[in-house]
Amino acid sequence: MCGDVGRECPPFITLARPRTKSRYYFRGSGRSDMRVPQAMACLFTGALILSLSVKAGAEEQLYYAAPSQMQDVRREMKTAGFWIGRQAHPDNLVMDQHAILEFNRHVREDLKLTRDLSKVPAWYNGAEFKQQLETRLADLKTQGYFADDGQKSSEDFFTGTRTEMALEAIGPEIPLEYGLITRFADQRFLPGKRGLYAKAQDIDFDELQNSGLDLGTAVVILHQSADKKWFYVMSDLSEGWVEAENVALCSRRAIEKYLAAKRWVVVTENKADLYLDQHRTQAYDHVRMGVKFPSGKKRGKAFYSVMIPTRDVQGRMELRPAFINRAQVSVGFLPYTMRTVLEQAFKLLNEPYGWGDRLGEQDCSRFVQEIFATVGIVLPRDSRNQALVGVTRAAFESSTSGEEKLVELTQAAEIPVLLYMKGHILLYLGMEENRPYAIHAVWAYRQPNGEEDRVRVINRVAVSDLFLGEGSKKGSLLNRMSAIIELSHGHFHKPPQGDK
Repeated sequence: MCGDVGRECPPFITLARPRTKSRYYFRGSGRSDMRVPQAMACLFTGALILSLSVKAGAEEQLYYAAPSQMQDVRREMKTAGFWIGRQAHPDNLVMDQHAILEFNRHVREDLKLTRDLSKVPAWYNGAEFKQQLETRLADLKTQGYFADDGQKSSEDFFTGTRTEMALEAIGPEIPLEYGLITRFADQRFLPGKRGLYAKAQDIDFDELQNSGLDLGTAVVILHQSADKKWFYVMSDLSEGWVEAENVALCSRRAIEKYLAAKRWVVVTENKADLYLDQHRTQAYDHVRMGVKFPSGKKRGKAFYSVMIPTRDVQGRMELRPAFINRAQVSVGFLPYTMRTVLEQAFKLLNEPYGWGDRLGEQDCSRFVQEIFATVGIVLPRDSRNQALVGVTRAAFESSTSGEEKLVELTQAAEIPVLLYMKGHILLYLGMEENRPYAIHAVWAYRQPNGEEDRVRVINRVAVSDLFLGEGSKKGSLLNRMSAIIELSHGHFHKPPQGDK
């Protein structure tokens, strides 16, 4: 996720939670500070797009569309090769696997921004967990969110949800259970599929959507809803409610064995299909870039076999072989070079934006996470925490001029660089004709239009320069940028400005 929606989840990692959002228009990460107003009540004479389907009886929401090719982005700039050609040494190794393991250890153990499930105690503090759930529900209740029908969320909704959370069943100590995700699973802040929205019919941005868990994700199970249809789970990166039918129960040892497989493959395409037969006709599910599977025994000219978790009739885990196209995976991680990072990033170009992994897509922080997962780097789930890892090349005050920031960007080394601003994160591409460029997953941007800014919807992974939004009330990406982070050895010594 992203933004300042975190609080410490004893004793492991920051736990994302909803809170009041500020109204930013570079909407990028899954849980963010960026809130996009939906009231666009005038008739538009320019290009229009519709929001996703709205409920019967509600007014349609209309938006200006962003151009398919952003301003000052040339045709040739939309491929990895263009930017690779501007690197003096694109194949130099940034970190080897030993250094990456140490990097991941630092993020996990020193910064405590990810979680090692093998070190989770067998029992969890029930009183703290119950208070955590109570606080989250109370916070949501105060926000004045709207329900799926466009009406204000009702007292009955929260009363019913509290009953469904089965809080009274939480004892002083919780014996933990373990599982593996068997199909892509939405991770929710509350049990249930009903949404809550900051604006009526703001249906692209369900405030209850926390994240998404891909097939094969290991989880620790803390609690079950009253109807037994939802589990509250912790993964290595996030926690929340998932549908129980997407979780196969197993022992702690089974998880450790699954994760410690000596032979495995990692998905290197934007999405990869899994089949139950080696002829690849019985589709099972698809997974996103960076997902890792133990290798199976069979392989052919066009496929690899992998081992995936499935559920038996009792809901217990059964490992079975599945088959994946050879061209969509790598045996072992890819080398951590600028070439690899750029090539992986551009495989996601034009992929849809998905708030909190909604519909199996990616927000800005997941986009970054997927890229670096292919080289073995495990980044935190939200953008604010991603800005705390690696080496800080520069951190800016709100008063820092754009010219000063441009100087820092022109001096960026040939190491993958992330650009952070409150609520959004981007992968820096480089300078071209004195303009800084980045690739990022983004929903919309502001454009000056008299007294009121015009909102233009991008809703995909796109290349843009950092002057996007210039002249608007919120300012350009460059103006809002608060940190430049190199993903290499070291760590972030202080938080970016504005995120205390």
